[in-house]
Amino acid sequence: MAIQIVKEREYDEETGRCISLAIGCCRCGAKVVLSGFTCVCDRCGREYNWAGSELAPRSQWGEETGETADEILLGVAQDEARRRGF
Repeated sequence: MAIQIVKEREYDEETGRCISLAIGCCRCGAKVVLSGFTCVCDRCGREYNWAGSELAPRSQWGEETGETADEILLGVAQDEARRRGF
């Protein structure tokens, strides 16, 4: 299930770079910034991807791909570090 997008991403017309992130409204009513691989609602803990689609519980991650939880979470941590400029 996807959340309602209340603010779309904005892009620089010259460079095509994202200059403003999208914001969605979680099912619990809280606002969620859609910024990376996983976007967690601070109020209820639901997780969404950058497009606003709700993700399956982490306990189910990797079932289809054979990845372990450690491999998945390492990728999430690396994505977050890149997003923050580390």
